[in-house]
Amino acid sequence: MTGIRSVTGSHFCSVVLACWFAARFIIVGLAVASGCSCSSSKHANGTGPALVGTPSGTCELSALDATPAELSGCDVQVDPYGTSPLVAVVNLRGIETSQVQSVQVVVTGQDGGQDFVRTYSPTDTDLLAHMDTSDLTFAEPGYHVPVLGLYADRESEVRILVDLLDGSRVDLALKISTSLSKPGDDAWVPGIQIKSADTELMEPGWTVAEISIEPAPSPPIVFVNWTRTIAFDERGAIRWALRLDNLPKGETFTLRRSTAGNFLTGSYDTIVEVSKLGRILKTFQLSDYTLNHEIIQIGSDDNCEGVASGARSKYFGNILVLASKNGASTIEDRIVELDYDTGKLLAAWDLGQVFDPTRTTFVDAEKTDISQNGDWLHDNGLAYSTADESIIVSGRHQGVAKLRRDGTLVWLLAPHKGWNDPQSGKLLTAVSATGAPYADSVQLGNQAAGNASSPEFDWPFGQHSPALLPNGDLLLFDNGACRHFARGWGFSRSVIYRIDETAMTVRQIGQFILSKAESSYCISNTHRLPATEHIFIQPGETPSNTAVAKEVATQVSGDGTIAFGKVIFDAALDLVVDTSRYYVYSFRGHRWTF
Repeated sequence: MTGIRSVTGSHFCSVVLACWFAARFIIVGLAVASGCSCSSSKHANGTGPALVGTPSGTCELSALDATPAELSGCDVQVDPYGTSPLVAVVNLRGIETSQVQSVQVVVTGQDGGQDFVRTYSPTDTDLLAHMDTSDLTFAEPGYHVPVLGLYADRESEVRILVDLLDGSRVDLALKISTSLSKPGDDAWVPGIQIKSADTELMEPGWTVAEISIEPAPSPPIVFVNWTRTIAFDERGAIRWALRLDNLPKGETFTLRRSTAGNFLTGSYDTIVEVSKLGRILKTFQLSDYTLNHEIIQIGSDDNCEGVASGARSKYFGNILVLASKNGASTIEDRIVELDYDTGKLLAAWDLGQVFDPTRTTFVDAEKTDISQNGDWLHDNGLAYSTADESIIVSGRHQGVAKLRRDGTLVWLLAPHKGWNDPQSGKLLTAVSATGAPYADSVQLGNQAAGNASSPEFDWPFGQHSPALLPNGDLLLFDNGACRHFARGWGFSRSVIYRIDETAMTVRQIGQFILSKAESSYCISNTHRLPATEHIFIQPGETPSNTAVAKEVATQVSGDGTIAFGKVIFDAALDLVVDTSRYYVYSFRGHRWTF
């Protein structure tokens, strides 16, 4: 068997394809590519196959003196599923999986950026679970090589090295072009400016942001036209995107990782699991509920769940999602639990039995009455406590609650103003570092403890994205919406609370305060980054302010207490791409490795 040896060749072929011409065939997996050019290496003696372009989107081998039995050509499909325009699949004709020992894919860095290198074997879980393309068909069978990290709206240089079990190597160099937008798209891609990036200290991966477009906001539920997700590198170049534009229109909804390492998202009544290559792996449809804001899968690496790594819930894999009950007089006040394999409804919680639907104390910057149109709670964030199999839920208009699986309320993290029995008996008492309770004015939420611009303690107002830290502390994005019941908003912050469930007290452990220009009264998120234990902060924005994404270094003490340090990554995104439309960024961002 003759192999292709690793010696750089200089012959290139050019293939030009219509990027979106075949979009109608996405259902059956027919791919669409914007273009490629490629070269193969020759034998060490200077002979061997060269790649010749064809107008059909393939790269074929012509024998210079002998064509190897393994490789008879290659095909390139950009955006193979019509949902992820910055990925491609290269089909190596004639190569079988059983022949492959290892694969390396290198996307050459541009503008001073680092090369993006992926190496795996055919049996790697990452390859099998996250990048399976066995449903794709090509003119001739071959070995499928996934390519991620292509640059948006330009040409990327890609090198593919495949080591075969017989000791030979396939070595291909390709140039692949992509298009992030489709013909006829309204402008939507933000400009990205990296203000600072300490790459030696940063969490590995790319920064992920969600961008939605919606009509002028109006209650009760604003159905977005679409939500698109982008991931950009440390230099601000967009390297991955997900466009699930065909989902039904629904409320702003986030993207989270599944336990398998894929992505969970949805809209309206539909939940999907999608791979890194944009392949939809599962679809669930709810018959009695409408989704809003948040989805988590118990046991996902995204969650932390308040326990050390390795601990596993007895409900591992189940999906929790925020929802509205169809036909009810209220909205955005339910939690449903679904079976991951079947989508079957396992449990549902009516948060009107946990919070007090008659409490209208919270002041909303957009509405005179928070109960308008039944939006008394506006649930917007979920966390799961594996330590005691409990659920933590954020309601923008009420506070944060912890509940048992039987619906029992454990505690309420909220200003004390306006509560009645039985909920008033579950309110946490705010205490200082010495355990001394603060004055009634602080407990009620009328003022902060200490300096108002950098409080020793303050309650969250209009908060989002609850997250449990490994030591059990609670991390929140405190939007500061109508802080202390005054209309308008001041600053937002990422804040850490420590809750003593025996004493029923709460203490503020640390905070990172955003400037007024960076603060947001809506959406937003913060969470712990797993590799570095740094804190990621991404306030939600609209075109009125520049959107930002920050990574803040931390110091972690022996008991797991996290203290905020300096900003080591700071990015700004310009959403003013079309002033006639209303853009929203970003309900829940991430730093993920691809």
